[in-house]
Amino acid sequence: MLGCQYDTGQTSFFTTPPVANVAALKGKAVGVSRFRAFSDFVARYVLKKNRLQPIKDVALLQLGGTREIIGGMQKNLVQGGAISLPLSLQARKLGFRELLTTATLELPFDYGCFIVKNSQVHARREELKKLLRATIAAYDTAIQEPALAKKSIGKYTRTTDRETLDATYKENVKDYALRIPYVSPAGLISIIDFRAETTPEAKKLVVEKMYDNSLLQEIQKELTPNK
Repeated sequence: MLGCQYDTGQTSFFTTPPVANVAALKGKAVGVSRFRAFSDFVARYVLKKNRLQPIKDVALLQLGGTREIIGGMQKNLVQGGAISLPLSLQARKLGFRELLTTATLELPFDYGCFIVKNSQVHARREELKKLLRATIAAYDTAIQEPALAKKSIGKYTRTTDRETLDATYKENVKDYALRIPYVSPAGLISIIDFRAETTPEAKKLVVEKMYDNSLLQEIQKELTPNK
């Protein structure tokens, strides 16, 4: 990994209105899209952070997708679940309780990562640095020209809904995208720990061998004026 656009998992954790806090989920059920998916990761993270044991204290039900999690909450089949943009907007309108947001979850999680073979880091170092510079330039353009950024978001998400575009831009660009997209060891460790619950071999991974921030460090020096 040579860079990751995000080091924070972006989602909200919703519950049905009677559930006022995470502790109140004990004996109830939380919906996930699939086991090992991001929604499962978030659900387990939230429960364990609040001293609840997944499966034992709170059931986890595979429902197939985020829309199905919302549907399960409407039918009271499950009483909670992780719901990300743009469907989090729908969840709010339906009256579900947004217990945790991206800001309050504080979930270390690397994604939007640029990955190459180790051999390429040395063989094509300057080409790779050009790609990373372009990523930084794209970030700068998105911050300086919000209308252009939202137009691009609309193109690739196939929406013209203003509320969705504004909310997506705010969270996915302005609030949490990294200008210098360093790989975060903490984000990698949380992913490894999650996978190790079902795949013990994951614990054998050496975090330090999984990423190389040196290219971005060199680029950052270029971007910082000499004092």
